[in-house]
Order: sequence, then structure tokens, then C-alpha cells
Amino acid sequence: MSKIPFYIGNFLAIFVPDGARRARVRGNVNMALYTPRIKHFIKRVYDEPVKSIKFIRQINLNRVCLCVNDRYYVKLFRNITPERVKNYKELMDFIAPRISVRMPVVHVDDNMAMYVSEKIPGRGIKSFDDATILKNEDKIKSQVEKIIAEIQSIKLDSIPDVKRFVHSLQPERATEPPINKPCPVLAHFDLNETNLLFDDDMNIIGVIDWDMCSVAQNPNTDMFVFNRFWNRFMKHIKRPA
Repeated sequence: MSKIPFYIGNFLAIFVPDGARRARVRGNVNMALYTPRIKHFIKRVYDEPVKSIKFIRQINLNRVCLCVNDRYYVKLFRNITPERVKNYKELMDFIAPRISVRMPVVHVDDNMAMYVSEKIPGRGIKSFDDATILKNEDKIKSQVEKIIAEIQSIKLDSIPDVKRFVHSLQPERATEPPINKPCPVLAHFDLNETNLLFDDDMNIIGVIDWDMCSVAQNPNTDMFVFNRFWNRFMKHIKRPA
């Protein structure tokens, strides 16, 4: 029954021309149909009435992203069991105290594949002007390198029941750079500029979107992913003449 809103949204989107508009229609239909269940969840768990629900984005057919009351970040998964999302929560709880940046506090619903996490304080990179980003580019990269080192310092054999976390919650994983000899490490797999949160001095204080977190065979994977997205982002930054 929990998958019916996805089916309805996907069906209605078939009749919408243009891929971008189709995704928006599908996501908003899903959001509207799931609204009663999300309201009930927020009221039951946080004892807070729902005043606003905003559609954020839909990366693929498996996910609807919402922001409730400008405070709670909600993801719904179509092809993932609630038990697997609970396993994901266990991994996040294990990682969180072992790295220096803040992570979302995950709350898993018992009845469907959904997690709700409170928003982490911080500013997205797009809230800074181009000059500030250019001035702090090296600082950002060095901080990302430190975060990656912290993630990789978590040895795989120390993670409880590590076999559960070989595959991420997302079906499509980022491409890894080629490697001759595998050296498995824990990796974020989606470490791009939009998933970093900064304070006013552009210190990274939080990292979000850990649902692709899994085992990488190449220890350079996270830096490879970050550089690929960062270079694309910097092409739109205006440099001084």
C-alpha cells in the first residue's frame, strides 16, 4: 500500500512533456499523496503540528524529498524496506561520533521506508558570493580532504555487521576511478559542494545526504567525486578580470 502514491505519480507524469517538468509533476503528486502520513508521523514523533511542506527535489524515481516546517528533512524510498533503512540508521549512529562534522540525526518510521532528520545548522555554498568562494577554495578542499580521512579512518571490520552496508540505499552509485588493487574503505560517495554546510567563515560544520554511503574499492573515490562536482561548480564562478 505504501507504494501506491509512487505508482500514481509515475503514471500521471507519463502524460507530461519535457523531462524536467515530468519530474516536478511526479514529485509533487507523490508529495501530496504522502502528506497525511507525513503529518501524522511528525505529530506522533515530534508532537509538532505541520504548518508547511515544501518539495525540495527528486533525483530519481526512488526518492521524494520534502522539507517540513522548514526544519525536518524527509526522504521516502520506493524500493527499500523499512528494515534496511533501520540498518542505515545504525550505520549513521556509528559514524556520527567518529568524525568532526555534524551529520543528520536520522529517525526511521516503523511502517514504511522513510527517514526523517532534523536540519543541520549551516549555510549552503550558494549563499556565499563568488569572491568569497574563490578566496576560500583551498581552505574548502583541505577541509574536504580531512573529512575523507576521518571517514576512511573508520575501519570496515569495526562496523557492526558490515555486510549490510556494502550497498548504499541508492541504486545508482557514483562511478569509482579505476584501481589495480582494491583497497576497500568506507566512502560517502556523494561528497559534492551542495552536501556541505558552512559557518559564516566557510568552515565546514556539517555534511548531509549520506544515503549513498557504502564501501568503495578505491580510497580515492570520495576525492574523485568531490573534484568532479567541484570543477563543474567552479565553471560558473565569476573570476576577477
